[in-house]
Amino acid sequence: MAAFDDQLAPIKQARVERRRQADVSHASALRRADAERAAREAGTAAAVPQAALLGRTA
Repeated sequence: MAAFDDQLAPIKQARVERRRQADVSHASALRRADAERAAREAGTAAAVPQAALLGRTA
């Protein structure tokens, strides 16, 4: 049974890393949305850095 658990360890590590990356991406999207909302409420896009307005691809 120990050999089976050893085989699962890399899979679990990969899942943890993917989850961490998803959490980082989600937090970034929330910050970007907050910045865009604040800019709209202020009536200017200058309050939001240009990079925040651009979406990421790939």
